[in-house]
Amino acid sequence: MKNVYQVNYWSVLITILLSLTFWGGIIALPILGTIQIVISLIIINKFKTLTKANRILFTSYTVLTVFLIIFFKQLKGEELGVLFMWAIVSLFLACFHLYITYNISKS
Repeated sequence: MKNVYQVNYWSVLITILLSLTFWGGIIALPILGTIQIVISLIIINKFKTLTKANRILFTSYTVLTVFLIIFFKQLKGEELGVLFMWAIVSLFLACFHLYITYNISKS
């Protein structure tokens, strides 16, 4: 799981750096999302071996992600403000995922 954290760490770092330019972030966020989906599938595969705290964190992350997907699907606006809000929320969600993989790698 240490390698999973390292991949996630570098992916998030590169995405944050690319997000300093707005369009770089828009391009990098879907790539980061794909990487984090693969990492989440790995975590789900090893879910029973996680500590209780990590299971709660990961479940919270999953519920929050589903809620945010539903929320942003309801907005249906393609305004720049909605796109900016989506990018900021996605970065915070990515950092939460990074925190979870960090905790898992340390346990």
